[in-house]
This record gives sequence, C-alpha cells and structure tokens, in this order.
Amino acid sequence: MKLFLCVTLAVSVSSQDALLRLAAVVDVRSLRDALRETVQGLLPSVECVCVYVLEGDSRLQCDGPSHELPKEGKIREVVGQLKRCVCAGLPPSELHEKQRSSLAAPLPPHRRAVIIPLLDQDQGVAISVLLVGCKPLSDQDEQHLNTLEKHAAVACRRVWALQSANQKSLVSLSPIQSHNALLRPEPTDYCDLDRKILQLCGTHLATTPHRDLSHTHTSPLGPITVIQKNC
Repeated sequence: MKLFLCVTLAVSVSSQDALLRLAAVVDVRSLRDALRETVQGLLPSVECVCVYVLEGDSRLQCDGPSHELPKEGKIREVVGQLKRCVCAGLPPSELHEKQRSSLAAPLPPHRRAVIIPLLDQDQGVAISVLLVGCKPLSDQDEQHLNTLEKHAAVACRRVWALQSANQKSLVSLSPIQSHNALLRPEPTDYCDLDRKILQLCGTHLATTPHRDLSHTHTSPLGPITVIQKNC
C-alpha cells in the first residue's frame, strides 16, 4: 500500500512539473521540447514522440527530423476526426523512415501507436499533432492524457497567438523604421568645422594690421574700458 502511494505521488508530482513546463513556453521550439518531455514523463515506456506543429493553414511540420505530416492518408483521417486514437501501428508509407521502427504497423502486442490531435476549439482544427510509440495505456494513462491534451492545447494556442502578434508587429513597424531612417540626418563633424573656423580666423589675424579700438567712457559705476578687436 505504501509503495503504491509513493508511486502515485511521484506520478502526480511528475504530472504537475510537466504541466508547469507547458505553461512557461512562449515559442515553437520550447513548445516542442516541453511536449516531448511531458509525454515521456506521463506515459509508460515511451519509444518516440513526434511533435507536429501547424504552420500556415494546413502544414503540420515536425522538426526531428524535419518533415511534414502527409496531407492525405490514415493519419490525416484520424486527425480530421479531432479525437485521440490508439492503434496497433500506422501505415509505413505515411511515416518518416526514422519513425517506422517505433510506429509502423504491425506492432507487437506490447507496443501501441497513439495519435493525439491538440485542438483549437475556436477554429475547430488541430494546431498540433503528437505521434507516440509506447506500451498499451492503462486507465490512469488515459486520464493523464486527458489532462495533458487540455493544457497542451492552451500552450499551443498561446504560442500561435504570440507568433501571429509578432509577425503583425514586424510588418507594421517596418514602414515606420524605413521612414525614420530616411528622416535621420547625417552626423556632422563639429570638431572639423571648428578647426576650419579657427584656421580661417588665424589667417585673417595674421594678414590684418592690428588696430586698437579701445576707448573709455564714464558710467555711474565708474570708468569702463571697452576693447574692440577685429578678427
């Protein structure tokens, strides 16, 4: 009983840590890493986790190795149903060659392939798809996946929204930056300008006879001498 309780607590802590990692992601790369780590921590004996993220309108792109989920076939049919599917393997022709050893049909009885679409509820489309090779799922594993799907979908939508906002911001700022660049004046070398003025003044003093134009006048405060010199 104590052993079961310890295992349950360990799984619970692992689940919480995994969900916290998902809550912190703000870009696609960290999203992929967090999804992989989360699935590996929650499901039994995971052999592989392939993370596809929506790019554009329909391209589901994976980065390890880089390839796109086929637009047609059994996997796309399951993704289109927007429901998780556990099966005895996936069509080899629809998988990357490095995925086939873990996911291609037919899999032995102790192995299963899991297709997990992560949904954008507002749009009614899958914004990410996970292909997982692991042992058959228990009821507890299914519950963990239910929780994972909800939190992972929120993380995907957040990253998607941030990317869209950044792209719009860059597009809107580009014309302003270009305009400012056009209006920005060229830097002036004031030191060089001062040097030329002093040189000109010095040349004028050397060629012009000195005339003492000083004179004195009286003010209520006493005599004041005013000196004027030509430059």
